Amino acid sequence: MNARQEPGVRARLDEIVGRLRHYHEVSGVGELVRRYVALNAFDGVLTTLGILAGGYLGGVDEARTLLLVGLSTVTAMAVSGFYGSYLVEKAERGRALRELEESTLSSLEGTEIAAASRYATVVIALADGGSPAIASAIAFAPFLFTGVIGMTTAYAVSVAIAIVECFALGVFLGRVSRERLVLSGLKLVVAGLVLLMISLLLERGVV
Repeated sequence: MNARQEPGVRARLDEIVGRLRHYHEVSGVGELVRRYVALNAFDGVLTTLGILAGGYLGGVDEARTLLLVGLSTVTAMAVSGFYGSYLVEKAERGRALRELEESTLSSLEGTEIAAASRYATVVIALADGGSPAIASAIAFAPFLFTGVIGMTTAYAVSVAIAIVECFALGVFLGRVSRERLVLSGLKLVVAGLVLLMISLLLERGVV
């Protein structure tokens, strides 16, 4: 029975994947998703660096406390990013569909164009909400192992991960814009370090 059902399940999955790929092409959402992922992930990394600077200089020496702050931040970024971009994209793409309907004098309800528009709205919302949350969560990960490495090392490793993420995002943007990859990566690293320095100075009351 399982052997008979397996081809049917595979065929159904292949059909769904093929349909989503088609919607992806029809909606032209790829470029927007790349943009959202890179920019919002960078926002997540910068936010993480600010929290790390504040936690370190504020004397936060309990991983649980910092993780709770990080979790709250990650959740807020994910929810805000998802719903914000979902509502905006839904409104913009809904207007575009209505304008197309007016120009063609026909309803697009139930068409592939309408389905592709809904697909694009959800994908962009997931990219907008998920990318900063994931980037931030990765950077906070060392604090899960403070029982082994200690808080001071966790701070250092977390900052190092955030800087590596900045470089990786810069390389990604450099590849998209066809610029020099290392130079593009270093630009975002510098931006991250500047933010870290400003945060440290603010915490010390220098600025």
